[in-house]
Amino acid sequence: MAVLILTHPLDVTVDPVIKHLHDMGAEVVRFDTADFPQRLHLSATWDGAWIGALCGRHRTVRLSDITAVYYRRPTEFVLPDGMSDGERVWAHDEALHGFGGVLTALPAVWVNRPDRVAAADFKPRQLSVAHHAGMTTPRTIITNVPAAARAFAESCPSGLIYKTLTGSPKDAGLLHTTSMVTVEQAGDPGIAHTAHLLQEQVPKAFEVRLTVAGEQLFAARIDTHSDAAALDWRSDYDALTYQPTTIPPQVDAVVRRFMAMLHLRFAAIDFIVTPDGEWVFLEINPNGQWGWIEQETGLPIAAAIAAELSRERV
Repeated sequence: MAVLILTHPLDVTVDPVIKHLHDMGAEVVRFDTADFPQRLHLSATWDGAWIGALCGRHRTVRLSDITAVYYRRPTEFVLPDGMSDGERVWAHDEALHGFGGVLTALPAVWVNRPDRVAAADFKPRQLSVAHHAGMTTPRTIITNVPAAARAFAESCPSGLIYKTLTGSPKDAGLLHTTSMVTVEQAGDPGIAHTAHLLQEQVPKAFEVRLTVAGEQLFAARIDTHSDAAALDWRSDYDALTYQPTTIPPQVDAVVRRFMAMLHLRFAAIDFIVTPDGEWVFLEINPNGQWGWIEQETGLPIAAAIAAELSRERV
């Protein structure tokens, strides 16, 4: 039996997970989807089950031996040179539906299935599902109408923030962090150029990065010690301190419900804890980073991921 790990070659975060899996006696096979179709080959035949193998440069794994898949951070398929743009789009889609289709059809434990990661990545859906799971969520508008954005800003006396819906532009080389927005900025005509997410600012005592791995929940309190970090801790990692913190029982219950509603087995969830102790949901990253949290706090996240990848298939 084998655990298949799909991630890029420089991903050191998976190393402690692999060590735990080896210590548990599991076979581990690591590939990057960028190797398909030129250096990674798939042959799969349907005969009541998918029978065949994935063959890389140095490793081969039979499909019937794959009991779990850790879909970490693989990179895009690298297709042969010489294709036209149309051929490249078609070949990419064929690779996705063939390679990805076969793997997601296997009776394996996934952390997480890529289709479920993609569905959970939509921030509007995150807020809706979090609310229905029982979490407190901030007032939010998503719009490309400057007048609507300005009216929303005027209704937020405690302040307004802007967050991207998808992260940073792929070719910008920048990290777009949360920023404060004035009423005048909210009404800027440039709002009309695309969708914008604006959110009422929530009073903050500290933040929590809550990591879920299978049935185990790990909460790290994040305290900030600079103005930039206080607005968005990703902007100033040197001004942060961390410590494990207790998850209130009601938060534990709604997080488990939330994860079940999204059909996820792993996630990194960000909360603001207000001065009166209320946990306010900000967002979920279904494939979020966790390695530095384990290093800073000693929370056994890698072991929990390995345990999840080792559980019996159902």
